[in-house]
Amino acid sequence: MINLKKKEREKFEVIEKIIQGKMSKKEASLQLHLTIRQINRLIIKYHQEGEKGFIHKNSGKISNKKISEKVSDKIISTYLNEYSDYNFSHFYDEVGDTLNASLSTVFRVLTEAEIISPEAQHKTVRLYNEIMKKSIEEGVATEEQVELYEERQILEEQKYTRKSTLRYGFGEEVQMDASFYMWFGMIVTALHLAVDKATKKVLYGWFDDQETSRAYYILLMNVILIYGIPKKIKTDKRSTFSTNKTNKVNMTQFERICHDLGIELFSSSVAVSKPNVERENRTFKGRLKAELRHAGITTIEEANQYLNEVFIPKMNQKFSYKINESKSKMRENTYTKEELNLIISEKEERSLDNASSLKYKEDYYVLADLKTGEIVTFPTRTKCMVTIAYDRSYWGYVNNCLYQLVKIEKPKKEEESVQEPKERKYFQGRNEKGKMNAKSLDQIYTDLNAELKNKMSILADKIKPKIYDYEFLKE
Repeated sequence: MINLKKKEREKFEVIEKIIQGKMSKKEASLQLHLTIRQINRLIIKYHQEGEKGFIHKNSGKISNKKISEKVSDKIISTYLNEYSDYNFSHFYDEVGDTLNASLSTVFRVLTEAEIISPEAQHKTVRLYNEIMKKSIEEGVATEEQVELYEERQILEEQKYTRKSTLRYGFGEEVQMDASFYMWFGMIVTALHLAVDKATKKVLYGWFDDQETSRAYYILLMNVILIYGIPKKIKTDKRSTFSTNKTNKVNMTQFERICHDLGIELFSSSVAVSKPNVERENRTFKGRLKAELRHAGITTIEEANQYLNEVFIPKMNQKFSYKINESKSKMRENTYTKEELNLIISEKEERSLDNASSLKYKEDYYVLADLKTGEIVTFPTRTKCMVTIAYDRSYWGYVNNCLYQLVKIEKPKKEEESVQEPKERKYFQGRNEKGKMNAKSLDQIYTDLNAELKNKMSILADKIKPKIYDYEFLKE
């Protein structure tokens, strides 16, 4: 048996497990802290050289980069005792001058000691936890390593429940966006989310077939009813939110709604301007799809119910910050549901015709008094603000008074009287073959037609000798 060092023996045994089908390449790369390409090279060495191939080429040689055990111990003890909450770069910036080692050396020493940075990626943290747990169970971990491991487990549990230290207050900025994905079944749907910037809390979510204005109205309505009126809403530059006009004379429906509610609306085409909702979109893709499949959900209705009743509350409990009421910017909702129903709506101006009716999307409507239900008449060209409420009911404002729009039958156009076609003076009808009769019964027409034919014949005789001279034809 070849005498391999600990690290070399570990590599050999891991590669041997891959060959035997007991471990995947990905698992091996995580355990050995190597790339897939490096794993493939080790597999080739295994087949070509066996255990011998895992002996380092510089084995037995003194490296010019080798540091003393004293320096290594100093790096490890200094980090564990004083700077364990620092990432490696930050640690080196603070005390690098006293360590007598380069940044890369510090990284290598700490990594070989199975110490991870607080800024390490999730897969690295997971691997570290597995290794440390195993070392502790086997009794080979040092006292400092055990203490650091336990400390980090506590911090990992607390970081999702601690209070927000951000300068933003709850409701100061709510970010809205939609993401397309095969969330359930074999169809692509759009998940609309509203996320609070300060607390990272998902306020509401909604599935729809497409990214629609209606879905954003639903988000806004439920945010107001559940939490209150936010100070600002940040979105992307969809036509739903922005007209791209500087004068703002013609606002979008969503702009007008926010204006009426006293909400600032900020639209940006830059994705990083709303990182919180973008991050939640990625998080949801990693968790929600699996849960919907596990729950057997196949319809949008079921998905929306599960999303807001089960998934979002669970995610908020795990990942969001506690609301700091003293810093909250969420304004209390003083509107009734009926009032919000008319505010969160679509509005378009129309003019009444001489029958006091108006046309909207190919249908005709008249205005009815809310108390009596009687049809109300107005002068022709009276302006009416057609309002499609949140609940999809139809209303109309005339002179700031609210009326209900009642659909009527589409007025029929007056049938034009059928008139016999006027007989043309010189038209003599058609023969049995369907061709026009050449003979006319009008003597004046006949004489004029004969004179025309005669003059055309004379003209042809005059032109005929000069055909080749004028190069109309060439020999």
